[in-house]
Amino acid sequence: METHIPLVVRNVSLDDDAILEQLALNLSDLGWHETGGQVIATFYTKSNDPVAAAAAAVASIKRALPQACVERVDEQFVSLADIATRTGMSHEAVRLWAGGKRRTDGEPFPAPRAQVGQGRTPIKIWAWPDVLAWLREHYCLDLEPGTAYLTAPQVAHLNALLQKRRQSSWQPLVVAGVPRVLASVAAVLELEESISSTPAGRRFTTTGGSQ
Repeated sequence: METHIPLVVRNVSLDDDAILEQLALNLSDLGWHETGGQVIATFYTKSNDPVAAAAAAVASIKRALPQACVERVDEQFVSLADIATRTGMSHEAVRLWAGGKRRTDGEPFPAPRAQVGQGRTPIKIWAWPDVLAWLREHYCLDLEPGTAYLTAPQVAHLNALLQKRRQSSWQPLVVAGVPRVLASVAAVLELEESISSTPAGRRFTTTGGSQ
């Protein structure tokens, strides 16, 4: 199985020719696209430790694009309508799944991650990897053969690493009364790379629109 890890990247424009050149030269092993106003860099790995491999990929992004900020894992939130579109099922069928009124034996449909809006018709949203795993388990329906995503604990772990990186990169430090900025985390980046195998070079894409 190959693990796909979509990462939200700020301060990068896919309309910038200079950035596109850097992506092609140094980051061609990532898939790049823009959706919902966000730039997503998808990292692909077969490593037994995908979180460590992704941390090394983040280091590569920062070396090639110093201004880039890898913010978090994109958990691919979807509504019932999105799920219906991706699965080719009717909206009503998906609604019955989510409401526990269809295929009630076994593990229930994944719980929604959040609710958007108020009033009588709020919109519930799910994480697509959760839905995909449920469909594989209960319907033997594999919509993305050979593809895996990070588990919820792995997502939390990687997001914590990304937050720590941002804090360590910008936190001021006072030494002997003189303010300094932690401008280099090279040792940390090299350590992350040493525990990860280099991903197979492939797939440089820069597409727009929704996933």
